Amino acid sequence: MYCPQCGKDVAEGAQFCPHCGAAVPPTVPPPRGADRFAYLPEYWRTVFGKFDQTPARMQTRWNWPAFFFGPFWYLVKGMPVKGALYLLIVVGTAGFGLFLAVYAGLYGAWDYYLKEARGKQLW
Repeated sequence: MYCPQCGKDVAEGAQFCPHCGAAVPPTVPPPRGADRFAYLPEYWRTVFGKFDQTPARMQTRWNWPAFFFGPFWYLVKGMPVKGALYLLIVVGTAGFGLFLAVYAGLYGAWDYYLKEARGKQLW
């Protein structure tokens, strides 16, 4: 955390800067509940709202784009590690692509939720 007046480092939770004495505004915690996904389209807010009801349990929601476009869908959604793994497995094994396509269709939305809600790239 930095002082808005002098720019020097200030301890977390401090009300005043120890260097210049300026008031330091309180830090705002990240939004919780429905507001934390406000930047996403309505479809994803609805899906993630349902996932939030039982976040400890892995959940499925069929996702056609993830099924058809697999590794590219993961890359577009900001999960390059999963996208690269998916692509490597599909290229490296001839018959495993269908299994991964079904996985992406079933769990792609859950993977995206884990990335947005918990910042997890992998399982």
